[in-house]
Amino acid sequence: MIRLLLLLPLLSACGWMWDQPKAKAFRPAPLQVEVPEERVRFGENLNPEVRLGVKPEGGFAENPYTFAEKDLVRGKALYQSFCAICHGMRGEGDGRVIPLGVPRPRSFHDPAVRGMPEGYFYFAATNGFGRMLSYKSRIPERERWLIAHYIKRCLLDAACPKEVMDAEVH
Repeated sequence: MIRLLLLLPLLSACGWMWDQPKAKAFRPAPLQVEVPEERVRFGENLNPEVRLGVKPEGGFAENPYTFAEKDLVRGKALYQSFCAICHGMRGEGDGRVIPLGVPRPRSFHDPAVRGMPEGYFYFAATNGFGRMLSYKSRIPERERWLIAHYIKRCLLDAACPKEVMDAEVH
């Protein structure tokens, strides 16, 4: 009897649970949530040229981002972190793993590759190319475009600022 008396204050606080406001499965929500049509997840870009690096009519896209000179240092750091191990520091396909038996990648200085737009390098980093795996899950979209910009501007066009060429990145 004493136990029942001790539980009585607890039971009186519960009230009628079926009268409380709640959402039930498969029934309309009591509050309508308005989501704007242009809403996308954070970091998701729905433009196929930006996301995939290809134009809808075919061919590789141009870089949709405008990078400043100081961004090239970060592009250099990203290139050296992810790409230089196979492609080499100057993009000649002579990375550190080539003597260990990894197949030699194509040189960026090959005439067929040299004339490609930045979307070509972005497409290869996004989807993989030959034996190269995709870096889509490892490098964010904007950073992949930055690497492509660094490759095109500094390694192929030799239009890299001196401070970027001299910068030591790790």
